[in-house]
Amino acid sequence: MSWPRYRDWYLSEGLERRPTIDEARGKLAAHMPELVPVFDRACSLIGSDEIAHRALSLYRTPPVISGCSVAVALGGIPVLVRNYDFTPDFFEGTVLRSRWTEHHDVIVTSEAWLGALDGVNSAGLAVALTFGGRIAYSPEGFQVPLLLRYVLECRSTTTEASETLSRIPVQAVQNVVILDKTGDYAVVYPAPDREAVTRRSPIATNHQLALEWPERNRWSETAERAECLSALRAKSPDLDRFIGAFHSAPLYRTDYRGGLGTLYTAVISPAEGSVEYRWPGQSTWRQSLADFSEGERYVATA
Repeated sequence: MSWPRYRDWYLSEGLERRPTIDEARGKLAAHMPELVPVFDRACSLIGSDEIAHRALSLYRTPPVISGCSVAVALGGIPVLVRNYDFTPDFFEGTVLRSRWTEHHDVIVTSEAWLGALDGVNSAGLAVALTFGGRIAYSPEGFQVPLLLRYVLECRSTTTEASETLSRIPVQAVQNVVILDKTGDYAVVYPAPDREAVTRRSPIATNHQLALEWPERNRWSETAERAECLSALRAKSPDLDRFIGAFHSAPLYRTDYRGGLGTLYTAVISPAEGSVEYRWPGQSTWRQSLADFSEGERYVATA
């Protein structure tokens, strides 16, 4: 169902701007070799559509801008809480439990088929991404959602994930928050035009080390949301109140037409291997590696 929209996006700058299938597969083999069999299998399931094969690699795609707020909650059990802010028109809305490699079982919120917006694995590692707050683009990099899939499939700790995210070339500026079951956390700031930076920070919104796109930064309220999260952690609320703050302004956003509406809140527990999806006024949808059940949820946006 999502392919026609993705195809239009993928070809929006012309097919000549996209990699050949051999180039895309070669780059995948060079930087994330464990995913090559996954890529080959996905291509075989698609059939003969070469444009779809090239798109699956998530290498040298058109740029994407979104929002999002992420924070590590205080308390006994390590928990990652995130709001995903984007347009409903390009949201797959798929939660997937899988074991695509020999390493780990994984639950992700799927993005672009093989990628992930956030998720957790059976080693007790959780990740979530946000937009990095400025425009910089490289034709020699991958979309960050594929990197999230890769570390969930093949890495076990915050240190391992940080090192991996720092070495793989990316095509756009995004932030990745990492939390493992021991409570160790970090934020990695990948970028196509400078070396990745890793900080021991428990929060991420839509900027990196500074506010580098003033007009967009004001519109997204990235500084206000970061201050809100810092203040929230300083108050040391219980987990329910901490999560509840993600359903109020400025963290909860309703500009769906502008591409910055909150589509879900995810509460990820790496120690329990679970993800809870929450929406204001609706029941929680909990999925875990030990107890994953197929189903659907319908959520109306304003």
